[in-house]
Amino acid sequence: MPNRPRFSAGEIASMRDASRIGHTAWDNNPRLDSLKQKLKEFGKLKTSHHCCYCMRDLYGEFNMVLDIEHILPKSKFPKFMFTGRNLAVSCKRCNMFIKKSRIDFLVPPLVVGRERVFKSRYYQFIHPNLDNYEAHLLRSAVHAGRKVIVKYRVVSGSAKGRFTYDYFKLEYLERNSFDSAQGGRGRPEIRNAIIESDFNALVESMLYGR
Repeated sequence: MPNRPRFSAGEIASMRDASRIGHTAWDNNPRLDSLKQKLKEFGKLKTSHHCCYCMRDLYGEFNMVLDIEHILPKSKFPKFMFTGRNLAVSCKRCNMFIKKSRIDFLVPPLVVGRERVFKSRYYQFIHPNLDNYEAHLLRSAVHAGRKVIVKYRVVSGSAKGRFTYDYFKLEYLERNSFDSAQGGRGRPEIRNAIIESDFNALVESMLYGR
């Protein structure tokens, strides 16, 4: 785990002021720029430069295409706007176009207290800070030039893994350009049984040295 970011006295004061105003103080607030930069860099390190939801590789991407994600939306839970366990880094697809300010991933009754809200059992999807992503869902990718295979696999029938896969529409991120049987029609799934077998064997080898 990377070291938590250190905030200056001015940044801490800016957080307090923004908290008093509410969630509207988050956007277009120059006083929070340096703080956001630190949060974004820390978030990228925590996920090894991957989106916290779809696990796509974000390495080398400009910060402007990445979002500081409030897992509990700041518009509905402003008290957690600067709470570390409620912050992560995601791609814009997952944050702005899918999750937005939705809360339909929560398991009722959610106890909104100082600590109790941050329990894995309250979240149907894989929580970026409370769960081990790879224990629920595994993203595997193989590239060879312009050829690519990307697959997601729910681990051991995990309910959180399945919910995350469906909620973030991860089937649309799966690709297989190795299989000529697809005929350029862009079908995401691997249709060729031999290719799928070889791909799975390669993934097992990379992960477990088998």
